[in-house]
Amino acid sequence: MSTLSDALERALQREDPYIEGIVADDEDLDLPLDLTFFEFHNMELNHCALRGIQARKASFYGCTLRGCDLSGAQLNEAFLSRTRLIDCKLEGVQLAKSFWRSSHLEGCLCRYANLGESKFENARIANCDFREAFLSEVQFRSRTRLEHCALVRADLFRTSLKGMDLSSCDIAAITVSDAHSELRGMRISREQAIDLVGMLGVEVIDG
Repeated sequence: MSTLSDALERALQREDPYIEGIVADDEDLDLPLDLTFFEFHNMELNHCALRGIQARKASFYGCTLRGCDLSGAQLNEAFLSRTRLIDCKLEGVQLAKSFWRSSHLEGCLCRYANLGESKFENARIANCDFREAFLSEVQFRSRTRLEHCALVRADLFRTSLKGMDLSSCDIAAITVSDAHSELRGMRISREQAIDLVGMLGVEVIDG
């Protein structure tokens, strides 16, 4: 049995939801494990399959997940501190009401992901695909940055973008409220302005 599987089995047997210092490569944990309230410290996972895991209200401290598949995972109300998800597959992942503190999402596939009501504090989100993702009522705080992300058809209802620089992101057909209050104070490029003008029902005529 692999290192990560061993650690999880021991923790479940002794009812001690604390995992620390695990390094795992190419493991497949496509299992019906209940990891609710688990704490993961200084863990490094490389190219591991964690599809559909149940880890609601789990906490991650100083962890790195690189090239992992968490599609369909249940991670609602997760807490992530100094944690990095790099080149991970997060399609359809449930991360509603999660809290990201000094953590990073880089190069991740997040289509159809649910991050509604999540909070990002001093976080970096770069080169991620959030097409058709649910980002309603998200709070971006304390120097959080979005860079080169695809937000096409993403739901940003009641998510304030004030002070956010989205000039490098694709924001075509994003969903906001009828009052468009989410857009106030955001920074965009001249080219992106055409996308937003269309949302306002204004027709741009060439020449």
